[in-house]
This record gives sequence, C-alpha cells and structure tokens, in this order.
Amino acid sequence: MSYQGGPAPGNGYWAGQDPPNAYKHGRPQVSNNASAQYEQPLSGNGQSWTQNGQTSYGVNPMYTSNGYQMPTSQAQVQQPQYISPAQLQQQAPARAQHYQHPSQLSNSRPTPNSLSKYTPIPPTPSTDSPLDTAMLLVSLAEEYFVAAHELAPAAALSMTSTNVDVYQKLIATGLGCLDTALKRVRLAPRQEANIRLRYAAVLLEETENFMEGETTLSKGITLCERNHYHDLKYAMQFLLAQFMAKKNPKAAVKALDGYISDAHAYQHFSWVYAFRFLRATHSLASGNLTDNHAAVQNLRAIAAVAEQQDDNAIFMAASLMEALAYLKTPGSDAVEQVQCQIAASQAYQADPSCCIPQLAVLTHIIDVASSIRQGNTTVMMSKLKDMQSVMDDAMKDPSWSTTSGVISVPIKRTPKSSSIISQDTRMILGIGEDGGDNLMMTFLNKKDAYSISCLLTGMVLLHKNSSDQKGFKYLAAGLEYIDERTPVKVASSLLPDLIARRRWRGLMQCYFQIYMAFCSAGLTDWAKVKDSIDKIHKTALDFEIDLAGPLECLTFYLTGAYHQGIGDFDAALRIFSNERFSISTSKSTTSSYAEQVERDIALLAALNTLWILQDKPRQDPTYNLVLMDRLEPMCVHHPNKDIETAFNLIAATVTTNPPTELYKVKAYLRAALTRAQTTGNTQFLCITLNVMCSRFFSGVVGDQAEKSAKAASVQAMKSGNVLWMSVADGMLAQCYEVQGKKVEAQMTSEQALMSAKKAFPGV
Repeated sequence: MSYQGGPAPGNGYWAGQDPPNAYKHGRPQVSNNASAQYEQPLSGNGQSWTQNGQTSYGVNPMYTSNGYQMPTSQAQVQQPQYISPAQLQQQAPARAQHYQHPSQLSNSRPTPNSLSKYTPIPPTPSTDSPLDTAMLLVSLAEEYFVAAHELAPAAALSMTSTNVDVYQKLIATGLGCLDTALKRVRLAPRQEANIRLRYAAVLLEETENFMEGETTLSKGITLCERNHYHDLKYAMQFLLAQFMAKKNPKAAVKALDGYISDAHAYQHFSWVYAFRFLRATHSLASGNLTDNHAAVQNLRAIAAVAEQQDDNAIFMAASLMEALAYLKTPGSDAVEQVQCQIAASQAYQADPSCCIPQLAVLTHIIDVASSIRQGNTTVMMSKLKDMQSVMDDAMKDPSWSTTSGVISVPIKRTPKSSSIISQDTRMILGIGEDGGDNLMMTFLNKKDAYSISCLLTGMVLLHKNSSDQKGFKYLAAGLEYIDERTPVKVASSLLPDLIARRRWRGLMQCYFQIYMAFCSAGLTDWAKVKDSIDKIHKTALDFEIDLAGPLECLTFYLTGAYHQGIGDFDAALRIFSNERFSISTSKSTTSSYAEQVERDIALLAALNTLWILQDKPRQDPTYNLVLMDRLEPMCVHHPNKDIETAFNLIAATVTTNPPTELYKVKAYLRAALTRAQTTGNTQFLCITLNVMCSRFFSGVVGDQAEKSAKAASVQAMKSGNVLWMSVADGMLAQCYEVQGKKVEAQMTSEQALMSAKKAFPGV
C-alpha cells in the first residue's frame, strides 16, 4: 500500500460536489447479485483472495480501480453525449476553437502552455458581477472536466486518436476556464485560493506542465499564508511536493521534511500524518535500500504520534506499510521484521475504528507473502486459510466497493481541526458524515483484491504440490477476474488513472501466466508452457508493458526451462548462458529486493546449465568442478531453502575431476532430503528419493533396495511429473528383475514406458 493522497483532486470533486463517501458512512454499495462474481474456484475451499510503487507484495495499488464498458458503436465514441460543454465549445469565438493537436502535447496530455488557445471568453463584465463571472467560469470548467471523465473509460479501452483528442481538448478547455478566472476576474481571496488549488490539481493529474503547476501553487501558498487559510495552504503544499517529486525527488523530500516540521510544531497532527505517508511513499518507490530505510523511519514516526494521539487506525496503517517496506528488503531478518509489524497492527483489531476491511485483507496478504518467502509449507497453508476466511467476510462487506479503492482512515478530531481540515481539503483530509476527520488513502478494489488472493493461493499450492492442479485452477480464476477483455460498467474517471490501472492489470496478467506456466512445467505439459510464454509476450505488447526486471528474468528463465524440457539442450544452454543471467561473485549490500530476485533466478539458470552438461557428449568434469566451486558460496545457507536444496542435488549428481567423495555425496543428499521435507516441496522430494535410489541401490538385491525403489515410485506419483514417474518405475522394474520377480517387473516396466511416452510424445 502506498500513499499519494486520497481521491485525485482532479477527479471532479469540487465545491458543491460530493467526494467519495467515508468508510462505513454511505460508501458505495455492492449490488445484490455482486456476490455471484466471486464464486469459489474450487468447491469446499472457500473464497481465496497483494506504488507504482507499486504495492507490492508486488503490486502498485495507488490508483482508483474501475472496470470498463465497451462503447456499443463508434458513433457513441466519436460523439459523446455532452450537455452544455459541447454546445458552449461550439459557440466559443474562433480564437478558442484552434486547438493544438495532441501529438504536440507532452506525453499525449494537454499542456497549460497552450491553454490560451482553449480559453473561452467570459460574459461581458458590464452585465455580470465579478463573482457571477468567476462562478460561471468555474462551473463551465467543471462541466468540461465531467464530460471528459465520462469519455475516459471508452478512451482508455480503445485508445483511438479520436477519443484521446476529444478528451484532451475537453480537459484543456476546462483548464482554460480556470486560467481565465485567475487572470481576468477579480476574486475574493478564499475563492482565488480554491481555484488555484483546483487548477494545480488538474495540472498534476492530466499534464506534464510542472513549472505552471509549481508557479500556481507557490502564489496560492503565499495567498493562504497572508489570509491564514491553513487548510488550503497544507493542501497546496501536499500537491507541490508531488509536482517536485516528478522532476526532482530529492527536492521533494527536503520540502516535505520542512512541511512536516512546521505542522508538528503547530500540533497539526493530521497533516503530519499526510505528509509523512507521502514522504514514505516517495522513498519506497525508489527501490533503493537507503530510501527504504528512510521510509521505515517516517512510518515509525507516524506510529509514534498516532499512539500518543490514540489514532489507532493510523497506527495500523503505518505498521502495515512498514511491513510492506520490510517485505521489499533483502536479508535474513526481513521476514521476522514483517511479522513484528503485522503483530503490532493487530494490537488494536478490537477497536471499532480499526475495523476496515481493506486493512484487514492487506494484513493477511502481507502475512501470506512473507510465509511464501519463508518457505515453510505448513505455515503457508495455515496463513492461507486465515486469509481466505478474512477475504470471505470482506467480500460480503458492502462498504468495500467493487469499483473504488478509496479508504477513509479515521483520525480523532481536535479543537484545531476546524482550521486545518475542511471540505476543500477532502481529497487528502476529509470530514466524515459522523463529523470525524478522515485520512483519504487508496488501495485495491474488492475485485482486484480477490484476484491477488488467487495469485497467492496458486503460488502456495504450486509450491506444495502441482499434481492436483488446484494451484492452476486458482490462478485461472484470478486471471479471469483481472482480464481487461471483459467489459465492465465503470463510472467516469481520469484517463491517466485508467491507463495506469490498465497497465497494472496487464502486468498482473503476465505474472498469472508465469505461475500457470510453472504449474504446467511441473507436470511436463510443455505445450501449455509454450502457450503461457506466448501469452506473456502478447499481453506485454497489448498493454505496452516493458519486459524488464524480475518479470523479464522470470520469462527468460521459463523459456530456457521449456527448451530444456522438450530436449532442445542447445537452445536451453544459449538462454541460460545469456548475459542476463550473469552472476557477480561480489555480494552487494545495497541491492534492492528486485535485484535479489534476479540474482536468485540467475543461480537457478546456472544450476540448470550444470545438469544439462551431464549429458554424455557435453560432459566436462573439470569445468563442472570450477562452476561448482563458484556457485557453492552463493547457494549454501541461502535464505531460500529451495535454492539450497537444488544445489545439494546438483552437487550429489554432477561428474567432477577429481570425483566427489562418497561421504560428501551422502551429506549432499541428506541435506537435500532434510530441506525438501522442511519446505514440503513435493518435486524436490521426488527427485531426491530417485537420486538416492539410483546412487546407492542400483543392482542391489534386498528388502532395503526394494523399499527405496518403491518409495521413489510413490513420491514420483505424488508429484504428478510423468518424466520422473517413468524414471522411478524404470528403477523399480530393474529392482524386481534382479530379485527374480518377473511379473512385477513386466508390469512396472510397462507403466514406465507409458509415462515416458507422455513425457516425450514425439519420440
């Protein structure tokens, strides 16, 4: 969870319009048949359900989540049903109709440098008072913004130049109205401050004109200080910090530190919370460990103040964000720190103000994510059941919308609140219907949270056992809910927000496909693996997603594993030896968790390479030893026990010069078996037992040899991997053969042959 303020200030909420309703006070209601959208993907298991900054448990939840509805005809898209904006636009003087083409605008967004071309001429001053003229211009601007936002869902879905052009012209014309009100009409101080705030908010959300926005806010802050408008001054400082962060993050951090100091000195704690949450969000977005530490310090400061002021819900939110910060941190103690913060956040779970379904779900999402990182299957399954139970309850809560991700975090109202919080600051700090103060934040909507829960459930079940395909079914269910191809009715919104949200959903679809491919690989279904890889690339192209970082690394590794699985060893070796999987022997203490993930995947690629090189024509015992010596320091005692298990299996099976001593081979296999049992990894248990049977009981007569071969066969059956089933049954058939059990040997040999044909259907 990250924080950029609550509902976007440029989202159409202005004087006389209602903001998103506060939590438990008239929030958007779920329709009576909404529950039908969230049926269990598996019977009997209940419903299951993770800033740019994307938050993370991998995901950036800083967006307003909505669905989309495909326009029924092209005419509807090109001729939206405007009320008065379109008519007024047609009646504007010629000078106001010469719109700049969107291709000349920065990043396909209108820039205020050209706003003079969109400025409608106000009514004649002789017949209208200045106040009436100002209100007319403000109302006209809002109508343009509303018309644009109603067009946004269709524009985001189709992204045709016609739709985008119309959207940009409407936004630019609305900005021109506000610009005219500021420059040509004499305004009352409070009214001027409000218009400046609105003007700057739209610039922030819709354009890349940072200079104009900063200038507008600087003048507005001076005006507010002169007239003691503390509420509007803080709101402008909040927006100014966001402008500065886009072009100079360090300057934004320095400015926020000053704002925090001033607000704390005046004991305006509500704004201390808002500024510190924003400060922490900017730090977490960088991904740097130094900034991550700064974010943790700010979140701890929030928790300390909240504890003093009895703002328990704020304390809970700060603790959960700190847990997210630790979840993104490499290191062996990160999981322990995450658990400490989860425990701290649950200290006030009995407080009614903390009964916020989004925060309850986030708590369990983080808990399951940390257990996956820890790697203990028993712990994972226990926490997964808790998450599913909480998600089931949250799905029935009407206060959590299926289209909006707004959270209203209650703050205890103080005598000073009346001067620092008002209806004009409700996009950051609002007033609930009960009269209490609320910090407005954004999270996932109910539908997206459900899909994330399905992703986590699929990952846990894949780790436990891929043979029953339960994990695959959950992943398929989550992918269906997050698939953007399904038209969904959506309220009006900002086009940039909808585009960002659409790309986030595309990114999540890529991760769903990756884990579905791993499920299929565990069953040696290489046709499905290839299909998932193709869908990843198509999704990235359709949603304009840059395949970089961990996503690129996982996709590339999966491609190599596919070629290895179908027997194309040359192609697999070319991929695994790519510079993308180069491993630095020096351990960097400043690497981010994303870099740690990429490093771990590179280690797996090297281990795959070693096993491929055991093919007789490719064997080089001397090179094997060199590569083993290089990998051992990085794999032994690795925080991820599965990587350590994989290394022990490789070390026990590769041919080296000089050969590995027998006692070392036994130690490697013993360690692999212990780690596989600890993590409950069915695949590793299968491989380890088969290697032990082959290494120590091949051609041996006796009960122990038969027991070992049977255990390997049973474990291979549990794994569902037909390749290892053929190997295990083949060894069991040989065991029966040397012991004179001809009938059993014949039957088992036929089973092994059937499994081999399934593993290699073309051979």
